[in-house]
Amino acid sequence: MWLVVIGVLICVALTLSTTRAHAGGPDTLDIAAIDGFLENQMGAAAIPGLAVAITQGDQVVHVRGFGHDSLGRPVTGDTPFRIASLSKSFTSLAVLQLVDAGLVSLDDPVVAHLPEFRLNDPRGSDITVRQLLNHTTGLADGTSPDLSRNQPDSLAEATAALTAVELVATPGAQWNYHNPNYEIAARLVEVVSGETFEHYLQRHVFQPLGMISSVTTRTDNERVEGLADGHVVLYGTPVGTRGPGLFAAGSGGVVSTASDMARWLAVHTNYGMTADGSRILSKQGLISMHTPSAPNGYALGWDTDGPVAAPTRLEHSGNLLTFSAFQVLLPSDDIGVAVLFNSSTAFLDEQSTIISRVIDLIEGADVPPSDTLTRTDVTNAILALLTVGAVALGTRLTMLSRRWASRSGASQTHLALSTVPYVAVLGLCAAFPRIAQLAYGREVTWVAAAYGWPALVIFVLTTGLAALTVLSTRVLRLHQRRRALKCPATAGQPVPAPL
Repeated sequence: MWLVVIGVLICVALTLSTTRAHAGGPDTLDIAAIDGFLENQMGAAAIPGLAVAITQGDQVVHVRGFGHDSLGRPVTGDTPFRIASLSKSFTSLAVLQLVDAGLVSLDDPVVAHLPEFRLNDPRGSDITVRQLLNHTTGLADGTSPDLSRNQPDSLAEATAALTAVELVATPGAQWNYHNPNYEIAARLVEVVSGETFEHYLQRHVFQPLGMISSVTTRTDNERVEGLADGHVVLYGTPVGTRGPGLFAAGSGGVVSTASDMARWLAVHTNYGMTADGSRILSKQGLISMHTPSAPNGYALGWDTDGPVAAPTRLEHSGNLLTFSAFQVLLPSDDIGVAVLFNSSTAFLDEQSTIISRVIDLIEGADVPPSDTLTRTDVTNAILALLTVGAVALGTRLTMLSRRWASRSGASQTHLALSTVPYVAVLGLCAAFPRIAQLAYGREVTWVAAAYGWPALVIFVLTTGLAALTVLSTRVLRLHQRRRALKCPATAGQPVPAPL
């Protein structure tokens, strides 16, 4: 039992820290230093491929790819990536375009536009469009599971499926990051515009911005032309694999490239206009998108850092189990940065530190290119040793089960108490998703955990199997001994002598 507890505590403690960059003002961007840093960090962080985009004002400063995809092809600025929750900012912009057109107000009740949006909670009728976009609806994984639900086939189905859901808080009172909020928002775009969400993004966002390689998908494993599978990291080795098939429309379904993301960032650093002067969103709409409105400082599809009135940074991360991504805006310098990765981990520890150090470099800090950021190798090594230890201990205790069953003077109480550690280990292993959810703050399933941290799941399952094997073998040996004591002749062999 203690092997499980100690191992998990050590590994979680080593992975929960992240580094944030300090604010500053760059005079010039040292692109060579940024590229050198990224090249040096890919191997250390077990990242097979990544792409970076940097903009300033309406200018694309830098776009480049590094490494390779899961098919061995070199990554370039035009290589497609799943950008995961960065997709939320696209959904937010689509809604704000409808606000610009006078078709929706951010403070409208959602049910005024979506009669199908009905919850098993009277407070649901008070949820506003703004609360969808800043995650303060009161919807949360606790009552509206995202990963373990029957995955919907459409935004209409995803919205209608919430009829049995209750809120965890009064709308507007509490922030809970919850993907279905953005699925509802995307459905709102469909109903109000009269277009499918995919068609709306193509016509009103991707095409006007010149994002010719970008599309939006319904699931995290939907095939897209030119898009290779992403990777999970198994004991420090990236393994190419498809996503598990989770619904992602509106909340995480956009597939894009670094070149296209540069055009996207430039709109945000150019006050809602494209490089050719076309306005994609009003200045007030852009301000609304970037202004914190949730209790924790979350804006509309963007998180913020710094004073509410003048955030020093706008940012968002994305994790889609086999891909991950980050986008950051530095308002004081009109700089935008996006880094796309074709691998992912549970806490995005290395990826988040890499983007923070890139921002450090942009802001003029000294970051050695060879600085090793990874801690996953340490935790994976610990998990590997603990897994081997669990197998060795389980094997030895199983081999000694006959001796255990034949011990003289073993009372029923003693025998029962001796099984408690193994039952406890089995209980902890069975409860692993729930324990992980408490630590992670969001819903965790066996499948999601296996993608996010396969070494940990292997350790938990191995430990549970070892405990089950020891327990079942001891029960069998004890049963055999009692039969032999009652009827030695029938047993066909002498009663084992007590040790």
